[in-house]
Amino acid sequence: MKPSNNEIIDIFLNPKSVAVIGASKNLVKGGNWIVNNLVTNNFKGRVYPINPNATGKLLGLEFKKSVLDIEEDVDLAIFYIPNRSIPELLDDCIKKEIKGAIIEASGFEEVGEKGLELRDKILQITDNFSKIRLIGPNCMGVSRIDGDSNSDEKGGFFSGFGTFQEYKRGNIAVISQSGMLNGGYLMHVMSKYPEMGFRYSVSVGNKMDLSEVEFLEYFLEDPSVNVIALYLESFKYPRKFIELCKKAKRIPDKTIIMIKGGLTIQGQKASLSHTGTLSEDSKLIKAVMKQAGIIQARDFEELFQFARTFSMIYNVGKILPKHGNISMVVGSGGAGTILSDLIIQYSLNFPLLGDEAYKSLVNIFPDWMPPNRFALVDIWPAMEKGLRNNMMREEVIQMAIDAVLSEPEVEGLFNMMFCRKGITNNRDFKLFVDNLNKSKKPVFLWLVGEAKEVRRITRILNKNNIPNFPNLENMVKNFWILVQESKNKRF
Repeated sequence: MKPSNNEIIDIFLNPKSVAVIGASKNLVKGGNWIVNNLVTNNFKGRVYPINPNATGKLLGLEFKKSVLDIEEDVDLAIFYIPNRSIPELLDDCIKKEIKGAIIEASGFEEVGEKGLELRDKILQITDNFSKIRLIGPNCMGVSRIDGDSNSDEKGGFFSGFGTFQEYKRGNIAVISQSGMLNGGYLMHVMSKYPEMGFRYSVSVGNKMDLSEVEFLEYFLEDPSVNVIALYLESFKYPRKFIELCKKAKRIPDKTIIMIKGGLTIQGQKASLSHTGTLSEDSKLIKAVMKQAGIIQARDFEELFQFARTFSMIYNVGKILPKHGNISMVVGSGGAGTILSDLIIQYSLNFPLLGDEAYKSLVNIFPDWMPPNRFALVDIWPAMEKGLRNNMMREEVIQMAIDAVLSEPEVEGLFNMMFCRKGITNNRDFKLFVDNLNKSKKPVFLWLVGEAKEVRRITRILNKNNIPNFPNLENMVKNFWILVQESKNKRF
């Protein structure tokens, strides 16, 4: 019986045994890095280094001349060898009844006639992939991150030649046509946002066989994944892709975010030389994206910033805002003015406060400067009054936040936080963080102040899944995308 797509994908993401074809003792070769990745990151399955010219052991694992020399069953083969050698060794994998292969070598469709000849040989040997399934070529494999998301426990499956050392399990899955997103750039993101967790990262490359569609279908059914970040240069099955994106709209805790490469003529030429696929014309791209109804990012930085925000929102069970009714508490009139302009620019709005919420604000403000009736709170006069009454500034801010979040029409809050030395040692700061997560409404913080303290407080907020931003527009835009996703959902 032919296995389903999900069963096939499960083999690639959760193999029990792996043959690394092109394994090497040479520390600068990719075949060495792949084995190193598997061993040092506690891959639970068996690893077989394959190299006909090598003897002895690699990281305690005995070299084999061929996959045919392995006595046990093998689920997956990872190829890191010159492209011209692949067809013959792929045939050995078929004889060994290996179920899947990841071809990380380049030099196929993207290099012209000789590469196309190699592709055709592979099609013939695999009987159009009926004998073995394939990821790639021209890719950087797949990563599966295991371990407890609340601890530093390491483990998983890392088949790329970029060696992963610092990472955390989370609820984000990445599907990319560029190997960079399962390599250097993903490492950059993990370093920049150490509390941002990933579950899977998949580099599909030229998509000779398996594509974004099969992995997207798998991740939509995987309960450990809430956010799917995509980078594509071409759609292999546009109709199926649209169908799956529409399916995501009917799932409460799934969000798809995407960058589409090749939106311009120059970008289309670049994609042809990169993965050998000519990006579709702009009319088709716009039609697919419109029907898919997914969140679109402009660049990789924005892709992962959006993914981080949705990841945090899902982690703590916040409610997505439907109407864009936002409130804000700031300690600067200038910041409030700029923030107000941005809120209008992104089609968000300040609702009027009801009597109960407004009275709560009136109680903490001085008579000479009463609060606004709409949900824009300049907290400075209230802090001055609080200081005269021996109240901590955090206590005054918390009372203002509680007041506006109690308003039924308010769906979320922007808060300006001045980061100064000693704030994290304050008991009220911990209460402040705990209280923000008690509300089902998302609260976003704009951090200003001493750079060292901004970094320290950022780490604390990230651990507590509280979105925070270094500039006002990013904060507003990330709330705006929550509204867009809420409008996309169809339950």
